[in-house]
Amino acid sequence: MSQEFLIQNSWLIALAFGSGLMLIWPLLTKGGGTRLTVPQATLLINQKKAVLVDIRDDDFVKNSGVVPNSKRIAIKDLKEKAGTLAKTKETPLIVLCQTGARSGAAATVLKAAGYTDVFVLDGGLNAWKEAGLPVKKVQDVAEAAPKTKTPKATKQVSKS
Repeated sequence: MSQEFLIQNSWLIALAFGSGLMLIWPLLTKGGGTRLTVPQATLLINQKKAVLVDIRDDDFVKNSGVVPNSKRIAIKDLKEKAGTLAKTKETPLIVLCQTGARSGAAATVLKAAGYTDVFVLDGGLNAWKEAGLPVKKVQDVAEAAPKTKTPKATKQVSKS
């Protein structure tokens, strides 16, 4: 009887399982960072010199622009380039993506890289824009990439 019940009501069981998964999904995807609202993030930037880390892909950057003075590293390159984000590992980092959905995974990577204060901007760039804060449009993705210092050429003088 119980096996027959399971077969006849399998779609109800699947629906109940799916609903339960949807309820716990935000807890599973939160990742390693504490979530901040936009006002909390701006306060952290102003008071503790937090660094905004934009992990979005090139297509999102072209379409949506970037937050001025943010450091942009695509999420796929984050593990390799995590050490270039701040002068010290104690510098607070605020990770942002387009909606806030992928930032948790990036925060986990940054914590594993040794950063102690890693936060996630709740709502991502969309929330930043909704708050009326500045966003810089970019013509070329290279404009949005972090500036790296190139070594100066040195003139070699030969002594004869």
